[in-house]
Amino acid sequence: MTRVFVIAFMQLCLCANVILAQQVVLNGQVTDNNTTKAIVFAHVFLEGTDCASYTQKDGKFKCDLLKEGTYNLCVTCIGYHPIKQQVELKWGTNTYDIALTPSVENLSPIVITGTGTRYRIENVPVQTEIISSKSIEEMSGRNVEEIIASLSSSFDYSSSSMGSYIKINGLGKDYVLVLVNGKRLTGGIGGNVDLSRINSEDIEQIEIVKGASSTLYGSDAISGVINIITKKPKQKITVTNNTRYGAYQDWKQLNTFSYNKGDWSSKTSFSWKQNDGYQLNDMMYNHKWESNKDLPYLIRTYDMPVNKKKSYTLIQTLGYDVNKKLSLNSEFSIYEKTLFFPFLGRMHNLYYNNLGASVGGKYKLKEKDFIDFSMDYGNYKYYNEYPYKYNERYITPDGLVRETYYPGDRFKNSEQKNLVVLGKGVFHINDKNTLSAGLEYLGDFLEAKYRLVQDEAESHTASLFVQDEYELNKKVTLVGGVRVIYHNQFGVIATPKISAMYKTGKFTHRATYANGFKSPTLKELYYYYESQRMGMRRLYLGNDDLKPQQSHYYNISTEYKYKKIRTNLSLYVNRLKNKIDYKIIETKPEHIRQGIEETKFRYNISDAQSTGFDWSINVGLANGFSLAGGYSYVDARNITEDIRLNGISEHSATLKASWIKNWNTYGLNMNLSANYKSDKFYLEEDLERYYAAPYQLWKLTTSHTFKKFKDCNMVFIAGVDNILDYVDDAPYGSHYGTLNPGRSLFVGLNIKFTKGDKK
Repeated sequence: MTRVFVIAFMQLCLCANVILAQQVVLNGQVTDNNTTKAIVFAHVFLEGTDCASYTQKDGKFKCDLLKEGTYNLCVTCIGYHPIKQQVELKWGTNTYDIALTPSVENLSPIVITGTGTRYRIENVPVQTEIISSKSIEEMSGRNVEEIIASLSSSFDYSSSSMGSYIKINGLGKDYVLVLVNGKRLTGGIGGNVDLSRINSEDIEQIEIVKGASSTLYGSDAISGVINIITKKPKQKITVTNNTRYGAYQDWKQLNTFSYNKGDWSSKTSFSWKQNDGYQLNDMMYNHKWESNKDLPYLIRTYDMPVNKKKSYTLIQTLGYDVNKKLSLNSEFSIYEKTLFFPFLGRMHNLYYNNLGASVGGKYKLKEKDFIDFSMDYGNYKYYNEYPYKYNERYITPDGLVRETYYPGDRFKNSEQKNLVVLGKGVFHINDKNTLSAGLEYLGDFLEAKYRLVQDEAESHTASLFVQDEYELNKKVTLVGGVRVIYHNQFGVIATPKISAMYKTGKFTHRATYANGFKSPTLKELYYYYESQRMGMRRLYLGNDDLKPQQSHYYNISTEYKYKKIRTNLSLYVNRLKNKIDYKIIETKPEHIRQGIEETKFRYNISDAQSTGFDWSINVGLANGFSLAGGYSYVDARNITEDIRLNGISEHSATLKASWIKNWNTYGLNMNLSANYKSDKFYLEEDLERYYAAPYQLWKLTTSHTFKKFKDCNMVFIAGVDNILDYVDDAPYGSHYGTLNPGRSLFVGLNIKFTKGDKK
């Protein structure tokens, strides 16, 4: 009996010791210092003890069986700087939250656009500029163009009711190829790629490759390539709601639902945008004043530079892993947009209806080798929509046609169909050679009643491309390739490219020569279109004798990287042959009788050139501060006529200063940015020279992250756009430097719910 009591007493003492030891508990959460997101599988331990733990999916850790005292708390995780801090543990529960700072390696994203294969940004042989989702979130811009222009000094855009006229290094929209997830974005508005189809909140990364890239991407890639990579579903369930609201009913909404289970993945996204439009100046120049000085120099207008608009985009994607080697994917999208013009400005609205569908897949070969295949189809329709009764007239090659439209009627201005079929393989020949090769077919079909020489037109392009990436040694990498293009009207054209990268110490040097190619569009070849703009009735004519445009691009760049400093200097020359532009020709007597005041005709400029340099710098400072900036100089000229190219700023600069601070359940991100553009030259239709005013826009954005919810991340955004309240209020019809309406406030709310581990 005594023995039983002794054993019971010993067990009781042991339990008491365990209970007493458990009264000293250490717990907390490990997060990313920049994004405030939880870090999974971080190693947490107390130096000199057996206490060790790994963070769970919510970033939390716990250690018990401790004694009171002072310890060194250590936290390590791949991709982050390790941290050691002294902690004092007392009786009870001790909570210490840790924020890890990403290491340089973690901040280096993977890019694919420059070579078509995966590289860390610091190792890519072709110079590539990156805009991350973090930078996009910090800007909280109205649209994609505004965000890129605020972060890349070499990028510019001019807004209009017909879309955005984007430019890179002095060459405009016709020479910039826009990709979405590596696929050509087709179907434009008035010749402008309509980026409003893309909601910036759904962008994971933007990659910009400057200069000719026709070897990999074919026609249009003369001035550069912009590849917009959207966010992919990663966890079992992801639900997001992103809202931004600003002045003039500027409302942007994105809702997504992603689901991953087993071999299936799905993502549904719905984006809504609207803006009530605004006026900068309700007066316009009277073009008849030149011939009659008794008339007023300025007259009132009802037109606005930014008109009311509403649009939505619905995208459904599906993915299926057939087995370990073969994966399939598909996507279907609907995009609708309506532009509302003021009464007496135009007697109709514009309506766009775009449908897109794609199927594709990837087949993995041995090790890193694979074959990609895809087929993309797009159907883009553009209508006049009549809210009032209106008598319309059309000048055609066969004479004058008159039509009467009633409220609710629509007239289809054009229907564009695109078919892109692509097959590509990447093969690692050995440890030093990576070979890429592929075939591509591009078919364009255009129907435009009353707007073409004939009602329908089409073109076909087939091409073969091959590229070899050769790592000579750890310091030198060479890339060479060529695309052979067959166009049904212009025959066979070859576009070679060669790049080299040399790394030494903290410096990386790159050099590129590339040949660019752009075939004339169907509108440039066959246009026959009358339009009344800025008070003058003009006739725009295509030219089926146009030649393809070709370029010779030369670039050298040097990048310096040391700890938290990265800076790059790039010099370039882009020589363009047979550049297509408009010129004024004599108006035919029959057209004069029909009311045409001016006729513009497409033709080839024999020689044009863009020369300049870009400089950028990124600096990570202490205590959560960082700085980024850039400056670009460009001399873009029509060499044949020795004048500047239209709409190009010689000097551009950007600046961004950020500060991040995290507390236990709250994170603050403050971002101040600036964008400067010098004046822009324009040669007017009457051959007079005009300059759009220079401008600078400053913007403050604050993001407030709340971390109280386990599976839900909530970010509140508030900011001031155009802090200095600059407005370009030149008369309507002028070439504006910017269409920013002045100082305004904006707010936003981003909510993200996730469930399940990452796929």
